[in-house]
Amino acid sequence: MAQYRLIDMDTWPRAAHYRRFTEDSPCAVTLTDEIDVTGLRNACRTSGRSFYAAVLWVVSSAVNAREEFRLTEVDAPDLPAPVPAVWDVVHPAHNVFHKETETYTGTFTLFSPDPEEFMDRVAEDAERARRLRVPAIPTPPNVFDASCVPWRHFTHAGALTDAPSLSPLVVWGGFREARERGSEPKILMPLSVTISHAAADGFHLARFLNDAEAGCAALAKRLGGRML
Repeated sequence: MAQYRLIDMDTWPRAAHYRRFTEDSPCAVTLTDEIDVTGLRNACRTSGRSFYAAVLWVVSSAVNAREEFRLTEVDAPDLPAPVPAVWDVVHPAHNVFHKETETYTGTFTLFSPDPEEFMDRVAEDAERARRLRVPAIPTPPNVFDASCVPWRHFTHAGALTDAPSLSPLVVWGGFREARERGSEPKILMPLSVTISHAAADGFHLARFLNDAEAGCAALAKRLGGRML
């Protein structure tokens, strides 16, 4: 069952920023940059693991590591007004593409700190979505949106909306090979995160990208160790 903790607005350091960007100037912030996925790409190829599922775990792990990406708003009869809260865990809502019809089915996967367990769940959830062929499978309330656009390497991604979401939208795209003189080629992948400015600033988004890049390297090492 999804659980959350109400935030004490009298002691929360972000309270004034939250009020500003929910009441006076609602807007979103977004940041896109390339991250190095060389090790993870190679480890997935060697171990037979899905690169998509691996990135989804890395992204989900980075989201769950930081409270600013697990925010929600709670409105209840015993509260004088809606108040922000923090989910104890959030799960990725992602899409399964149907090539034949060029449509997709929205699904979700329960997060696990164990990457192998999570990646197995992704495979099961994707197979169920392929069989059902419905626009979307109902999700629990504690989800964030994750999407992959593998057909292009992009320099920006985001979502325009009148009501920016407190939960992040994370998008990654097709990777490219970068070569520098005297060094081995690197595989770079664009990764973008968008969220309500009430929840986070550029500092938090930059830290998320750093966390994700470090997570890719750590998961590559773990998958590589499993092959020994």
